Amino acid sequence: MKKASIGLIALLLALSGCGNKPAEEGAPSPNALTQTEDGATLPAASVMPEQTSGDSFVFEANGIAIPMHAEATPILKQLGTPQSYFESQACAFPGLNKIYQYSSFDVYAYEKDGIDYIASVILFDDTVATKEGVTLFNKKSDVIKAYGDKFTNNLNLYVYDQGKSQLRFVIENDQVTSIEYLAKI
Repeated sequence: MKKASIGLIALLLALSGCGNKPAEEGAPSPNALTQTEDGATLPAASVMPEQTSGDSFVFEANGIAIPMHAEATPILKQLGTPQSYFESQACAFPGLNKIYQYSSFDVYAYEKDGIDYIASVILFDDTVATKEGVTLFNKKSDVIKAYGDKFTNNLNLYVYDQGKSQLRFVIENDQVTSIEYLAKI
């Protein structure tokens, strides 16, 4: 029940910025190639400009990097079959919202121009952690030690901004109760 509640809250937060956004001009052609920071050459369509900057938060599960705004299909193939899948009409992004539920986290994707991109990742238990080692049930001081004190705080929501992403922690009674990676709209 708690997992469903956290997922619903995160979905509502992700969708709170409803509105139509015009298509971006100057998007790379589907046949263009882009070189990533690690030297790999990928089709430009699979690497959003936000991803190439290297300054956004990236969740990693079983050695699989999940950057915000990255093309979802190759990542989802690496993650394997989800435990469940749900989709609905998007409000913040054109197309569909897609939710892929795995054992310890959910991956949310948005559709743009027929391609799915990573919108957010929500962690559900302490078997997964951020790259800096923060898990659910850590103390607030652990979060500040790992990420510093440059956050915004609204009630119990601590938000760190980096590039085109956010890392959000809900901290109640000095304990991390929710961790979410979010692609900024």
